[in-house]
Amino acid sequence: MFDESSYDKFNFDFRNRTGIVVSVKTGETTPEEVNYSISEIIQLSKTLGVTIENKFIQHRNFIDSAYYIGQGKLEEILGYMTENNIDVLIFDNELSGIQERNIAKFIGKPILDRTAIILNIFKKRAKSNEAKLQVELATLEYKMPRLRNMWTHFSRSEGVVGIRGGEGEKQLELDKRMIKNRISAITKRLKKIDTQMKTRRKKRSNSRNVSLAGYTNAGKTSLMNLLSKKTLFAENMMFSTIDSAVRKVYINDDLSILLNDTVGFINKLPNSLVASFKSTLDEILGADLILHVIDISSEFAQEHINSVEQILREIGADHIPIIRIYNKADLLDDMIESGMHISNDDILISTYTKLGIETLKERISRFFLSEND
Repeated sequence: MFDESSYDKFNFDFRNRTGIVVSVKTGETTPEEVNYSISEIIQLSKTLGVTIENKFIQHRNFIDSAYYIGQGKLEEILGYMTENNIDVLIFDNELSGIQERNIAKFIGKPILDRTAIILNIFKKRAKSNEAKLQVELATLEYKMPRLRNMWTHFSRSEGVVGIRGGEGEKQLELDKRMIKNRISAITKRLKKIDTQMKTRRKKRSNSRNVSLAGYTNAGKTSLMNLLSKKTLFAENMMFSTIDSAVRKVYINDDLSILLNDTVGFINKLPNSLVASFKSTLDEILGADLILHVIDISSEFAQEHINSVEQILREIGADHIPIIRIYNKADLLDDMIESGMHISNDDILISTYTKLGIETLKERISRFFLSEND
């Protein structure tokens, strides 16, 4: 039996679990947008270890404030989960604490929203101390407004040693204070790291700095490995790497660059993660050139481009020159198959077959040569 009071979504083993995805189509969204988002949450769930068995889409004029979806649909979902022994219920949007509590009581199964899945994946992928701090900060900020709904023991009062007043504080207030203190401590440490990174970027200001940007699983790290001839962990999975890395890359006899790999972008990237990864994303702002890596084999390539360009605008990097690089060309039998318009300024590559890599190097070389003219 599922015990809601002891369920911690950030310390729960979701591997080899089955799940279903729930989405709401309001009048503001198109069927294409809904399908795109659902396909993405299915991939995110797979990355976390959950196999999606089915999806439920409800058409509503508005989001239900108490249950996110209508109770009738929730009853239908409960029946399906019970009949098919489904482990996890996943929502393709962020739920409020009240919505999550109500749904969990109704369903009696673990609940995950989109933000929680992304934070879980980031927690598993973070390797460096900086990335771990960034993910912890985003997770604490996600938890903070949901504390009242997370644990039943918040209703109890416990005496606290060293606090005057007799009855002590409620566990809720203690947890709030602990989280606030931890957020404050992490923020100070990240500010210190941010200052150190700014100093490093200043030292690199006389170098030719190039940043890789792109949607998660577009092949940025694979391209970094190919160009730098060094190996960083890369896997055919969303957010296989989230740590920033800088490598010196030899382009030709006259040019070497510093190439920076950054965290992959995604549609509906939680604001808390964008804020927490500020120092990492700021690496892009120090670039002379951005290489926007795109998975041309994806049916949602154009949506990926739009999401990346939106985030670049949000962080103030849209003024930096960009070369679009369409990766995974080896997965296409025919260029017509992609449905994408490739302009003369874009480059088609495959990090698997090394197609187009020399062309890319020539373009990078021409860019920096033209800068010096």
